[in-house]
Amino acid sequence: MKRAIGIVGSGPAGLMAASVLASHGLTVTVFEKNRGPGRKLLIAGASGLNITNSLSEEDFAAQYEGSGIDWRKLLRDFSPTDWLAFIHRLGLETFLGTSGRYFVREMKASGLLRRWIDDLREKKVRFQYGTEWTGLTPQPDGRYLLSFADGSQHEFGAVLLALGGASWLDINDTPQWPAILTARGIHTVPFAAANCGFDVDWKPKFLREAAQQPLKNVVLSSPAGDRKGDILITEYGVEGTPVYACGRTGTSYLDLKADLSEKDIQDRLDGVRENLAPLRRAQRALKIGVAAQALLYHHAPADALGSNAALAHCLKHFPLVLLRPRPLSEAISSTGGIALDEINADFSLKKTPGVYAVGEMLDWSAPTGGFLIQACVSQGYAAAQAIWQHASPQ
Repeated sequence: MKRAIGIVGSGPAGLMAASVLASHGLTVTVFEKNRGPGRKLLIAGASGLNITNSLSEEDFAAQYEGSGIDWRKLLRDFSPTDWLAFIHRLGLETFLGTSGRYFVREMKASGLLRRWIDDLREKKVRFQYGTEWTGLTPQPDGRYLLSFADGSQHEFGAVLLALGGASWLDINDTPQWPAILTARGIHTVPFAAANCGFDVDWKPKFLREAAQQPLKNVVLSSPAGDRKGDILITEYGVEGTPVYACGRTGTSYLDLKADLSEKDIQDRLDGVRENLAPLRRAQRALKIGVAAQALLYHHAPADALGSNAALAHCLKHFPLVLLRPRPLSEAISSTGGIALDEINADFSLKKTPGVYAVGEMLDWSAPTGGFLIQACVSQGYAAAQAIWQHASPQ
């Protein structure tokens, strides 16, 4: 029975752990409260699944926030190269995009998930769907009894929890697992949205011109850092990778012409021979997009359009007030969950030996671009290897 392992959650972290454990010959059962596996993976990969990134190990590890996890070791033990090889073994092709992100060739998560589940079934992994986890009871012999909302109970030699965080849930849905762990004395951090859009107080006239239009190749700067990319103007505010990575409540700044210096911009504006206002000069000399033109016209500071020098400065330092992050129900990921000082280096819970926790249910964060899923599969791999070592005959 010590070689029977229960996994709660069927996201990338749980599935990777199941793959590793089943390959070692352990008996694995995966429990999932939904009617099918990988709900968030399917949502995230509906129109383009970032599976990892091409950054160096050092730069890759620097993308993560969460002290207590040795990110470099984690990424070394199950690296982006290992993850890509795993996907290739499932029979899927990948490619490296111009952004440095890797994608599955078909640009959707459904094929990856289907191949993965088929492979696990071939390895005799059992799946039980529609079974929401409700309790964990240690047994005298060191095993654990898992309880579920349907009244069923199952006993395992080790348990891996991969229940996810609070992102992409229905607006009235709240994860129940923190209360279960808190009752066992395990500290959890309240959930907060991460990798989400922000509300902005747009003028109605601006939205009529710019809603659903992109600000292309801009840099967003905030106290959280700088990030280049495209930002989408929405009815409520802004979305896009720079916002997800560096968005913070308060005043941020946009560099609307990141490929030019402020002097270069002013020289181009001064070089327009016609007697035009600065904004008209910018339209002529700088090929500014629809959204950027509307942003300058409707939301630039009062003195920003009065001279070529003032406009050049505004284009490089456009103030953008981010009012508040969007709700958790819209967030790509969440922070919060199990405090990292509650887990050991192998992702076992300090207060509950034999129980491991991985993935978004831990209090760490990373930007989009392949970093989230890579961390989840690397954590699932690390925890599974630790479980195998403890399950192996001594």
